[in-house]
Amino acid sequence: MKIKESHTYKLLVEGNDDQHVVWALCEKHNIPESFDVIDCESVENVLKAFEVRLKIADNNQRIGIVVDADINLKSRWDSIVSVLKKTGKYDCESIELSQDGLILEPTDTTYPKVGIWMMPDNNQNGMLEDFMTALATPDDVLMKKSEDVLTELETEGIQKYKPVHRSKAKIHTYLAWQDAPGRPMGQAITANILNADSELAVKFANWLKELF
Repeated sequence: MKIKESHTYKLLVEGNDDQHVVWALCEKHNIPESFDVIDCESVENVLKAFEVRLKIADNNQRIGIVVDADINLKSRWDSIVSVLKKTGKYDCESIELSQDGLILEPTDTTYPKVGIWMMPDNNQNGMLEDFMTALATPDDVLMKKSEDVLTELETEGIQKYKPVHRSKAKIHTYLAWQDAPGRPMGQAITANILNADSELAVKFANWLKELF
Protein backbone atom coordinates (compact mmCIF):
# COMPACT_ATOMS: atom_id res chain seq x y z
CA MET A 1 0.00 0.00 0.00
CA LYS A 2 1.37 3.38 -1.03
CA ILE A 3 1.55 5.83 1.85
CA LYS A 4 2.26 9.51 2.20
CA GLU A 5 5.67 9.75 3.82
CA SER A 6 5.62 11.88 6.94
CA HIS A 7 8.72 10.84 8.91
CA THR A 8 12.49 11.03 8.44
CA TYR A 9 12.79 7.44 9.69
CA LYS A 10 12.04 4.84 6.99
CA LEU A 11 11.49 1.10 6.86
CA LEU A 12 11.73 -0.37 3.35
CA VAL A 13 9.90 -3.67 2.81
CA GLU A 14 9.32 -5.96 -0.15
CA GLY A 15 5.55 -5.93 -0.33
CA ASN A 16 2.10 -5.21 1.02
CA ASP A 17 2.06 -8.27 3.30
CA ASP A 18 5.32 -7.20 4.94
CA GLN A 19 3.95 -3.70 5.43
CA HIS A 20 0.82 -4.91 7.21
CA VAL A 21 2.70 -7.45 9.33
CA VAL A 22 4.99 -4.65 10.55
CA TRP A 23 2.02 -2.41 11.35
CA ALA A 24 0.28 -5.23 13.23
CA LEU A 25 3.38 -6.05 15.31
CA CYS A 26 3.92 -2.36 16.08
CA GLU A 27 0.36 -2.16 17.36
CA LYS A 28 0.77 -5.27 19.51
CA HIS A 29 4.08 -4.08 20.98
CA ASN A 30 3.08 -0.44 21.41
CA ILE A 31 5.79 0.82 19.08
CA PRO A 32 5.15 4.50 18.28
CA GLU A 33 4.40 5.54 14.69
CA SER A 34 7.74 7.32 14.34
CA PHE A 35 8.68 5.82 10.97
CA ASP A 36 7.18 5.24 7.51
CA VAL A 37 6.77 1.65 6.32
CA ILE A 38 7.30 1.79 2.57
CA ASP A 39 6.16 -0.98 0.22
CA CYS A 40 8.84 -1.15 -2.48
CA GLU A 41 7.02 -4.00 -4.30
CA SER A 42 10.09 -6.25 -4.72
CA VAL A 43 13.42 -7.04 -3.13
CA GLU A 44 15.19 -5.49 -6.11
CA ASN A 45 13.33 -2.24 -5.52
CA VAL A 46 14.17 -2.35 -1.80
CA LEU A 47 17.88 -2.46 -2.63
CA LYS A 48 17.56 0.30 -5.24
CA ALA A 49 15.62 2.54 -2.84
CA PHE A 50 18.11 1.75 -0.07
CA GLU A 51 21.02 2.87 -2.24
CA VAL A 52 19.28 6.10 -3.24
CA ARG A 53 18.02 7.00 0.23
CA LEU A 54 21.42 6.49 1.86
CA LYS A 55 22.54 9.61 -0.02
CA ILE A 56 19.60 11.76 1.13
CA ALA A 57 20.10 11.84 4.88
CA ASP A 58 17.92 14.90 5.52
CA ASN A 59 14.77 12.95 4.65
CA ASN A 60 16.14 9.55 5.64
CA GLN A 61 17.85 9.95 9.00
CA ARG A 62 17.36 6.28 9.83
CA ILE A 63 16.73 3.53 7.29
CA GLY A 64 15.72 -0.03 7.99
CA ILE A 65 15.25 -2.72 5.39
CA VAL A 66 13.34 -5.98 5.72
CA VAL A 67 14.02 -8.49 2.95
CA ASP A 68 13.59 -12.23 2.44
CA ALA A 69 16.69 -14.39 2.55
CA ASP A 70 14.94 -16.63 -0.01
CA ILE A 71 17.12 -19.55 -1.12
CA ASN A 72 20.55 -18.00 -0.45
CA LEU A 73 20.96 -15.92 2.69
CA LYS A 74 24.66 -15.26 2.04
CA SER A 75 24.03 -13.95 -1.47
CA ARG A 76 21.29 -11.63 -0.23
CA TRP A 77 23.51 -10.42 2.63
CA ASP A 78 26.38 -9.76 0.23
CA SER A 79 24.11 -7.67 -2.01
CA ILE A 80 23.13 -5.50 0.97
CA VAL A 81 26.72 -5.06 2.16
CA SER A 82 27.69 -4.10 -1.39
CA VAL A 83 25.23 -1.18 -1.25
CA LEU A 84 26.74 -0.03 2.06
CA LYS A 85 30.30 -0.35 0.75
CA LYS A 86 29.55 1.92 -2.21
CA THR A 87 28.94 4.84 0.14
CA GLY A 88 32.29 4.47 1.90
CA LYS A 89 30.52 5.68 5.05
CA TYR A 90 30.03 2.40 6.93
CA ASP A 91 32.54 0.01 8.44
CA CYS A 92 31.70 -3.09 6.42
CA GLU A 93 34.79 -5.15 7.23
CA SER A 94 33.64 -6.43 10.60
CA ILE A 95 29.85 -6.39 10.36
CA GLU A 96 27.87 -9.57 10.81
CA LEU A 97 24.14 -10.24 10.72
CA SER A 98 23.21 -11.47 14.17
CA GLN A 99 20.02 -13.36 15.01
CA ASP A 100 18.72 -10.14 16.54
CA GLY A 101 19.12 -8.21 13.28
CA LEU A 102 21.74 -5.58 12.48
CA ILE A 103 21.86 -1.94 13.50
CA LEU A 104 24.78 -0.01 12.06
CA GLU A 105 26.00 3.50 12.77
CA PRO A 106 27.73 5.40 9.92
CA THR A 107 31.34 6.53 10.17
CA ASP A 108 30.11 9.91 8.90
CA THR A 109 27.23 11.29 11.00
CA THR A 110 25.72 13.02 7.96
CA TYR A 111 24.70 9.54 6.75
CA PRO A 112 21.72 7.55 8.08
CA LYS A 113 21.73 5.00 10.84
CA VAL A 114 20.92 1.65 9.19
CA GLY A 115 19.02 -1.44 10.25
CA ILE A 116 18.83 -4.79 8.44
CA TRP A 117 16.47 -7.67 9.10
CA MET A 118 16.51 -10.69 6.83
CA MET A 119 13.39 -12.84 6.95
CA PRO A 120 12.71 -15.12 8.57
CA ASP A 121 15.25 -14.94 11.41
CA ASN A 122 18.57 -13.55 10.08
CA ASN A 123 19.95 -17.05 10.35
CA GLN A 124 18.52 -19.25 7.61
CA ASN A 125 17.02 -19.27 4.15
CA GLY A 126 13.34 -18.41 3.91
CA MET A 127 10.86 -15.57 3.72
CA LEU A 128 8.12 -13.64 5.51
CA GLU A 129 5.84 -16.69 5.45
CA ASP A 130 8.42 -18.72 7.41
CA PHE A 131 8.52 -15.91 9.98
CA MET A 132 4.72 -16.01 10.24
CA THR A 133 4.66 -19.80 10.63
CA ALA A 134 7.05 -19.43 13.58
CA LEU A 135 4.48 -17.21 15.32
CA ALA A 136 2.12 -20.15 15.81
CA THR A 137 2.21 -21.82 19.21
CA PRO A 138 4.15 -25.13 19.27
CA ASP A 139 0.98 -27.11 20.02
CA ASP A 140 -1.16 -25.49 17.31
CA VAL A 141 -3.00 -28.47 15.83
CA LEU A 142 -4.01 -26.66 12.65
CA MET A 143 -0.42 -25.69 11.89
CA LYS A 144 0.61 -29.30 12.41
CA LYS A 145 -2.23 -30.42 10.16
CA SER A 146 -1.14 -27.93 7.49
CA GLU A 147 2.30 -29.53 7.51
CA ASP A 148 0.75 -33.00 7.28
CA VAL A 149 -1.41 -32.01 4.31
CA LEU A 150 1.54 -30.53 2.41
CA THR A 151 3.63 -33.62 3.10
CA GLU A 152 0.79 -35.84 1.85
CA LEU A 153 0.48 -33.81 -1.36
CA GLU A 154 4.23 -33.99 -1.93
CA THR A 155 4.33 -37.74 -1.27
CA GLU A 156 1.66 -38.22 -3.93
CA GLY A 157 3.41 -35.72 -6.21
CA ILE A 158 0.24 -33.70 -6.84
CA GLN A 159 1.26 -30.34 -5.37
CA LYS A 160 1.43 -27.42 -7.80
CA TYR A 161 3.54 -24.99 -5.75
CA LYS A 162 7.27 -24.71 -6.25
CA PRO A 163 9.50 -25.96 -3.39
CA VAL A 164 10.68 -22.39 -2.73
CA HIS A 165 7.05 -21.38 -2.10
CA ARG A 166 6.26 -24.20 0.33
CA SER A 167 6.03 -21.87 3.32
CA LYS A 168 3.54 -19.70 1.42
CA ALA A 169 1.35 -22.76 0.81
CA LYS A 170 1.63 -23.77 4.46
CA ILE A 171 0.71 -20.46 6.10
CA HIS A 172 -2.15 -19.76 3.70
CA THR A 173 -3.53 -23.28 4.18
CA TYR A 174 -3.40 -22.66 7.92
CA LEU A 175 -5.15 -19.29 7.60
CA ALA A 176 -7.82 -20.80 5.33
CA TRP A 177 -8.93 -23.01 8.24
CA GLN A 178 -9.47 -20.18 10.72
CA ASP A 179 -12.69 -18.43 11.67
CA ALA A 180 -13.05 -15.87 8.87
CA PRO A 181 -11.00 -18.06 6.50
CA GLY A 182 -8.19 -16.51 4.48
CA ARG A 183 -7.36 -13.48 6.60
CA PRO A 184 -4.24 -11.60 5.43
CA MET A 185 -1.20 -12.27 7.57
CA GLY A 186 -1.21 -8.90 9.29
CA GLN A 187 -4.84 -9.38 10.32
CA ALA A 188 -3.97 -12.83 11.67
CA ILE A 189 -1.65 -11.11 14.16
CA THR A 190 -4.24 -8.47 15.05
CA ALA A 191 -6.88 -11.18 15.61
CA ASN A 192 -4.47 -13.18 17.85
CA ILE A 193 -4.52 -16.17 15.52
CA LEU A 194 -0.73 -15.88 15.47
CA ASN A 195 1.23 -14.97 18.57
CA ALA A 196 2.83 -11.52 18.57
CA ASP A 197 4.61 -12.45 21.81
CA SER A 198 6.44 -15.44 20.35
CA GLU A 199 10.22 -15.37 20.68
CA LEU A 200 10.84 -14.44 17.05
CA ALA A 201 8.16 -11.71 17.00
CA VAL A 202 9.63 -10.16 20.15
CA LYS A 203 13.12 -10.17 18.61
CA PHE A 204 11.79 -8.37 15.54
CA ALA A 205 9.86 -5.86 17.66
CA ASN A 206 12.97 -5.17 19.75
CA TRP A 207 14.98 -4.56 16.58
CA LEU A 208 12.40 -2.02 15.44
CA LYS A 209 12.43 -0.30 18.83
CA GLU A 210 16.21 -0.06 18.89
CA LEU A 211 16.42 1.24 15.32
CA PHE A 212 13.60 3.76 15.48
